[in-house]
Amino acid sequence: MNRASLMTIAETVLIASTYFTLTWILAPISFLPFQVRFSDSLIMLSAVFGEAAAWGVFLGCIIANCFPVGYPPNIIDVVFGSLANLISGYVVMALTKRYSRIRLVAASLISSLIVTIIVGTYLPIIILPKFTVKDILFLGYLGMLPGELVAQAVLGFWLVEGVRKLLPKMVRR
Repeated sequence: MNRASLMTIAETVLIASTYFTLTWILAPISFLPFQVRFSDSLIMLSAVFGEAAAWGVFLGCIIANCFPVGYPPNIIDVVFGSLANLISGYVVMALTKRYSRIRLVAASLISSLIVTIIVGTYLPIIILPKFTVKDILFLGYLGMLPGELVAQAVLGFWLVEGVRKLLPKMVRR
């Protein structure tokens, strides 16, 4: 195994463990319909670390969603929440291939929408005993979107900008 492969594995593991740790430290606001999952800001690192970040948030989300707070683990949440992050990571990578702040903002907004639509659709279904379309719209989408915008469009944006300035030699993209 070459040095680049080892570095990618190390970055993936570091991002996955950071995702899980942030989610658990901030568990009261990381779970349930009205949430701000600050760990989702790490999705934006896909603009810097590429696939290592996309797969890191995917793996970190799998682990975090296996141990939710406020409700028992649910396979739908484990699978689809994690896939939402993986898809978002790849979208961020694609949109920021030619890096600019405008592309990063666009990527954060689109990524926030992806997570909101996927997670916001199923979260009311697995939490509420009976649900309506209104529950999905209000609890799901309106409960998720503000938190995702804070995590990705605000924190994630500044996280990427900070990493790009602090670690310019490590940035491969």
